[in-house]
Amino acid sequence: MVQVLYGTGSYNAQVAGTTSPTMGNFYGDLTGANSGYTSLLTQYNTPVSGGTGQTIGNGTFDGLFQIVPSAGNNGATISDAQIQPELFAQINGGHLPAPVLDAGGNPNTLYMIFFPPGKKITQGGSSSCVAGGFCAYHGTTSSLLAGKNVLYGVMPDMQAGSGCASGCGTSTTFGNYTSVTSHELTEAITDAFVGIATVFAPPLAWYDQTNGEIGDICNGQQGTYVANGTSYTIQLEFSNAANNCVLPPAGAPTPNFSLSASPASLSVTQGTSGNSTVTVTPSGGFTGSVTLSTSALPAGVTATFGTNPTTGTSVVTFTASATATTGTSTVTITGTSGTLTHTTSVALTITPVGGVPNFTISDSPASITVTRGTTGHSTITIGAVNGFTGTVTLSATGQGNRVTTSFSPASVAGSGTSNMSIVVGSRARGELVP
Repeated sequence: MVQVLYGTGSYNAQVAGTTSPTMGNFYGDLTGANSGYTSLLTQYNTPVSGGTGQTIGNGTFDGLFQIVPSAGNNGATISDAQIQPELFAQINGGHLPAPVLDAGGNPNTLYMIFFPPGKKITQGGSSSCVAGGFCAYHGTTSSLLAGKNVLYGVMPDMQAGSGCASGCGTSTTFGNYTSVTSHELTEAITDAFVGIATVFAPPLAWYDQTNGEIGDICNGQQGTYVANGTSYTIQLEFSNAANNCVLPPAGAPTPNFSLSASPASLSVTQGTSGNSTVTVTPSGGFTGSVTLSTSALPAGVTATFGTNPTTGTSVVTFTASATATTGTSTVTITGTSGTLTHTTSVALTITPVGGVPNFTISDSPASITVTRGTTGHSTITIGAVNGFTGTVTLSATGQGNRVTTSFSPASVAGSGTSNMSIVVGSRARGELVP
């Protein structure tokens, strides 16, 4: 799938690829190896003797491209007869990737073209986003490029203010986009050459004379489907096998893992060591080994793992030298298995031999009486505990009306004293002064 933005405009952020999950994520997730979407459609393969040899496989998202259409093909109303030559011109000009062919020489690329607000699309005597019109369509170019027809889809704007905002689904704006897109994507896969068919015969593929293509049979029936771990709104599609409109079967879970550490907060005294257990929790059938490493260790601290790589748990030992930097650091533990990488962290506190550095604060006198219009004083003493060397900034609250305080000095490094002056205004009332 190649996603095309047809000119500039206020595209939906997820369609334009700026907010996750994007339309590109949707294409990759829905048709990827871990989705059940492809397995639903394999019932429409035609490998038997006398069949056409159609084999439906997984898809890939080939990228998001914004083109600059020619002025003649970019008016307020754009017809299908303008879209087709513009698509050819953009491919020939190198602005879009060329179509890929399968082993049988058949086109294997689908260009999904999205339009900004203010563009009306016309095709076959019908118009986009009006009563009796269409929400989207897929087609086949009537002309050939390098001897082959080109497959494409047309997706008008579906945001608030357009007719498609209310007539093309009951989900969110992006949910309606993915629902309508899934409709057209499914039909483009199972009935690729509908655009050049003129009678009920080949090159039509899976098509019902009364109800149309397999997406048309289930038109407007939305459901939620999880693909590659993300929930999307898609349209139910008709299943010949079930004789009903269905969602794809649950896809194969993606093998993955997560990391955790216990305890996640650890205190180690200089000259000693401490342990935390790192646990690998697999998901989606993950069976690989995970290689562990650490980063952001404080100076003078080393980390060793008991089992590395591991498939379950490993004890990490943090050893602090006698001169290791004291304080608290966040140590990151990284686990890697192939292309998968996850992290967890341990809050590691290195304490001096005497204990955690801290400080005490006291005042003398602890209670004073100050006459209005005068100043009182108290000595504030900061004491260092366990080698504390930090700076203590002093402040006061609760002085009452027309009473101010100041400190000299305003901060004390390590340990020392500061003179607190309490100035009581001449018109101060009799509030208590702490």
